[in-house]
Amino acid sequence: MPPKFSLQNVLDIRKSKVEGLEVELGKLIAAKQQMEELLTALYENRTSLLEQLFLEQQGEMDLFNLSMLRANIVATDERIQQVMKSLAEQEIKVDKKRQEVVIAKQEEEMLVILKNKQHDVFMKEQAEKEAKQQDDIYISQAFRQRQEESRYHG
Repeated sequence: MPPKFSLQNVLDIRKSKVEGLEVELGKLIAAKQQMEELLTALYENRTSLLEQLFLEQQGEMDLFNLSMLRANIVATDERIQQVMKSLAEQEIKVDKKRQEVVIAKQEEEMLVILKNKQHDVFMKEQAEKEAKQQDDIYISQAFRQRQEESRYHG
């Protein structure tokens, strides 16, 4: 049975860290997608407001409605700018978290490789011991056989 990997606790901690970072990354990506959906909805709202403004300008014009539509368009444009800024910040957070995940996975993988190498060394040593024991058995059998042959012939 292979010996326990001496850095198993560290490997377990690194694995937990990777899992935690992946969860955080997932949440950041979900928040980014929500912002993208909000931005899409705002653009659709803006398009709708512009169409309404165009229709209001046909025929008799209601200045109050025109003024309200323009105010809504301005407010929507401001909200679009805010969401775009937030989205850019969120993209930076996602990229940063993604880098953290990559680094954490590399650290974990390094320990997994070390663990596998340690296991391979152990298995090689075991195979060498078994081969040596098998050689010793063959040698002792051959020695006994010669002794028995020398008794019968001697």
